[in-house]
Amino acid sequence: MSKKQLFDNIDQKEKDLKEMASKIWKYAEGPFKEVKSSKLQKDYLKSKGFTIKGVPNVEAAFIAEFGECKPILGILGEYDALPGMSQKISERKEAVNGAEFGHGCGHNLLGTGGVGAVEALKEIMINENLQGTIRYYGCPGEETLSGKVLMAREDIFNDLDACVTWHPASMNVVWGCSFLALNSMKFRFKGIPAHAAAAPQAGRSALDAVELMNVGANYLREHIIQEARVHYVITNGGLAPNIVPDNAEV
Repeated sequence: MSKKQLFDNIDQKEKDLKEMASKIWKYAEGPFKEVKSSKLQKDYLKSKGFTIKGVPNVEAAFIAEFGECKPILGILGEYDALPGMSQKISERKEAVNGAEFGHGCGHNLLGTGGVGAVEALKEIMINENLQGTIRYYGCPGEETLSGKVLMAREDIFNDLDACVTWHPASMNVVWGCSFLALNSMKFRFKGIPAHAAAAPQAGRSALDAVELMNVGANYLREHIIQEARVHYVITNGGLAPNIVPDNAEV
């Protein structure tokens, strides 16, 4: 099959793929909550002859497979949205009423493109009697940088011969590079609650511990290797400013 034939093959699926991307845009589900988005892709690929498997301990992840022998090619897809990025289909910044999450990184396109790719490859394998296996990996939680880590713990990538992905961008190029590894963790502090105005001396603020840790981390940045990065966000800073927080998290 020529490259033109392959492109024509994908163009024939344009309507279905656009509809899928549009629905995932509207779903705008946060990391590890992509239940509707993953189901949409699973149902579509199952209807196209793929075998669907779940991933233990990662609810919104799945594998769609066609073929039964080596080589095994994996294609990664994502579909999670970002907090604070809710957006109507508009040229102006305008959030959808009542919605927090939105697709600022184009993951509604990323996963959909991977679905279109494996379907096109499946048809080539059938038409040209090619041996091998293709897999689409539905990967949740990319925006929290941990989805594929949890999937890898289940050994689902171990037998791959190659694996590729893509990302929406303003250019069309092949990009081969490496990225930094990641450790993601939460630090929780416990204190003593008190009324901050009436009896502040009776409390011990867990938020103070979080803030001191953040200051220390910022001083540490000056003395770590250039390739390393340290980032943080306060995920629990207390309930109200007039209550000394007894629990805080960063």
